[in-house]
Amino acid sequence: MSAEWAELDDRTWQLYSGVHRMLLRLAGRLPDELITRARAMLAEGDLSYLPDAVTIAAVEGGVPLTAEEVEVLREVFTVLGLEGEPTASGEVTLTTTTPATGHTFSPDSVRPPRVPAGIDLTGGVPAELADLDDELFDLTDQLVVDALSEHAGVVAVRRAWRDGSEGARRVYLMEVDPGIPAWGPTLEAQIEASQMGESDPQVEVYWTGDDLPPYHRAAIEAAAFLWRR
Repeated sequence: MSAEWAELDDRTWQLYSGVHRMLLRLAGRLPDELITRARAMLAEGDLSYLPDAVTIAAVEGGVPLTAEEVEVLREVFTVLGLEGEPTASGEVTLTTTTPATGHTFSPDSVRPPRVPAGIDLTGGVPAELADLDDELFDLTDQLVVDALSEHAGVVAVRRAWRDGSEGARRVYLMEVDPGIPAWGPTLEAQIEASQMGESDPQVEVYWTGDDLPPYHRAAIEAAAFLWRR
């Protein structure tokens, strides 16, 4: 399947955007490594293994999917001309909602956080927080912002720190204009962060006006504002 986004027909656009939204809803619920890898598959136009990877992980992790999400994965098989259905798709538990994940988010990696949720860093780190300069807007953040701000369709970039058993980790949140192929900037940000040593970068790209899952709403509320158009 071609990754030349300008050439996507309506059916393929619906498929790609459906997979992208499904992966947004599964963020924080399936392993980070799988989410990152699946997003790279989508952006690279290589969906052959994505349905099996998602359904197997959902069954093994006891993560329910909506009927629409299972149908999107089946549609990948149809579009690719693959026989049968995604592995274990018949064993997936179905749900009608996307639950909260239980994660907590903060605007900086200091514990306890020293800055208010939603701090605006688009004009730089405030003088009174100069001692936190590297914590609030470091080189990794700068490279991600530099890369993404070159895209005409990117509206805003935020970054939250998500707490977990392995410590705090970054979650980038990017708003893009409707009609922009969100999976492209997602992969670009993943690559930039990976080159700076981030393992399985978590990059959440959503369209303006989207009804976001609880995970993203919580992250956005806490996140530091890094850049706006």
